[in-house]
Amino acid sequence: MSRRSRVSATRLVTASTQVDRGAEVEPRRVSHYWCASDHRTSAAFAVDVEPPAEWPCRTCSGPSALERGTARVAIRPRLFPRTPYEFLMMRRTVEDGERLLAEALVAMREGRYPR
Repeated sequence: MSRRSRVSATRLVTASTQVDRGAEVEPRRVSHYWCASDHRTSAAFAVDVEPPAEWPCRTCSGPSALERGTARVAIRPRLFPRTPYEFLMMRRTVEDGERLLAEALVAMREGRYPR
């Protein structure tokens, strides 16, 4: 008989409701944050702590604010595709790149490229 292990669907991170060694749990308040995409994120803080003005959104990872509709829009970096020549220049010096490019052009004109 074969043994199979299974992973049950449990939540790995949960809020603890246990009292630690007889100490009382610090009173908390829940702050709600909204991102520019109108996702709601909740975070619990101690009552005597001022909640931060921004908090990362759990859905889209963008910045979220305490007041709905006031969060700034996340600026995503634009990714430009690189050419094979740019990848070559990342690994080589300018002189090596020019030499390899010249060799490839000569081989292409003679009909030996690509192989």
